[in-house]
Order: sequence, then C-alpha cells, then structure tokens
Amino acid sequence: MSSEYSDDEKLLTKGEVALLCRVDVRTVDRWLMAGKVPCQRTPSGRVLFRKDDVLRAVAGAQASPRDRER
Repeated sequence: MSSEYSDDEKLLTKGEVALLCRVDVRTVDRWLMAGKVPCQRTPSGRVLFRKDDVLRAVAGAQASPRDRER
C-alpha cells in the first residue's frame, strides 16, 4: 500500500463504503469507474478506500452548482 496512508488508518471495502453512503455496491463500482472516489489497490487487486476520501467525494457531489462556483 502507499506510504501516504498512516498505518493505523482503517481502509474501507466497497461494501463498507456502500453502507456508509447508503448506496448499493454497484453504485460504488460506478463511482470507481468514473474516477469520482480515489482508491488504493492491494497487490492482489482488491480495492480499498480511505473514509476521508469517500466523505469528501460524496460531499462534493452533493454540493449545489452555486456552491461549487464559489
């Protein structure tokens, strides 16, 4: 894993992100494919997410167009 993540920081699975955001896992897959949420891949190919990154991406997506222009 990348050294930009601290050792004690818990990384979330797609299922955990879906529960956190109250969406289906397929929605998380779409976010991932669209590049809306940054992720980490393990050597085996498993996708993991930082909670802060997920919350920031969701908050940015929920902001109104006016808020984004400011």
